[in-house]
Amino acid sequence: MKAYFALFAGALIFTIACSSTKTVTKVEDAETPRSYASEKYLGPRKKLAITKFENLTRFGQRRLGENISTVLSTELAKTERFVLLERERVDQILDQVKLSQSGLTEGALEQIQLLDADFIITGAVTHYAVSTTGSSNVFTQSKTQKAEVAADVRIINVRTGEIILSESGKGEAEKKFSKVLGMGESGGYDESLEMDAFRAAVVKVTENIISSLDQRPWICDVVKIDSAKLYIDAGKKSNLKSGDVMEIYQKGELIKDLSGRILGYEETLLDEAIVIDFIGDDGAILSVASEKNFQMPLICNLANRENQ
Repeated sequence: MKAYFALFAGALIFTIACSSTKTVTKVEDAETPRSYASEKYLGPRKKLAITKFENLTRFGQRRLGENISTVLSTELAKTERFVLLERERVDQILDQVKLSQSGLTEGALEQIQLLDADFIITGAVTHYAVSTTGSSNVFTQSKTQKAEVAADVRIINVRTGEIILSESGKGEAEKKFSKVLGMGESGGYDESLEMDAFRAAVVKVTENIISSLDQRPWICDVVKIDSAKLYIDAGKKSNLKSGDVMEIYQKGELIKDLSGRILGYEETLLDEAIVIDFIGDDGAILSVASEKNFQMPLICNLANRENQ
């Protein structure tokens, strides 16, 4: 019996000694985002341009900003609710445009609209830290590696230049190693901790981004008028379907508030049109029943679909 107990105790010690644990936590008291992948999204997909984030810390140089952008893109892509534009083209255009803390100026807005995006997501890494702590005695040794990340995120409405969301997220990830009687793991620095901390930082931010964008109406532009047909810059990628009914609006005067901030445009409903065909990855052709003399600029909204 004593031999059995000694064997059991030895096995237990060996198991504990050879173990390492890894934990990832959000700092904010926020619920974990729901599993959007399990939902069937029927509405049109909004187009997002995600920029390379600035690195406002003294570590990592450009890499930290690229990491947060990559993680955010991955999380938003999982929802299947958005069309994410190519980062290379986004960065090329945005390198020439200054994004202010209050949005975009009217001049910069004209350049940004070349992206064919509905919203820009940008921001900065504001905190980054890695540390290793440990303890040691005759029988045991332990070590904890920890990564901490904080990021600010902003969403800019490309049509108005307005910042519609300003959010911060913080995340931590740590890994613990332990040795008992010289047995177990010591391990070098686990580089995956950094990405885990970034992912934890964007969990709450991602949920708020989705909620904020869901509240905004989906809009696309008419890019060509050809008799009784209209060509628009949205199609299969944007989740449009043959037979969808679109409302056609005349885009009118630009409206600003007293401080010069763009509020939007006057819009006049002209007619309805039906999606009859698609062009390329993300274009469509609409058929118009009436013989109205349409003139650019025109915009469209989906008239008959859930989850807009």
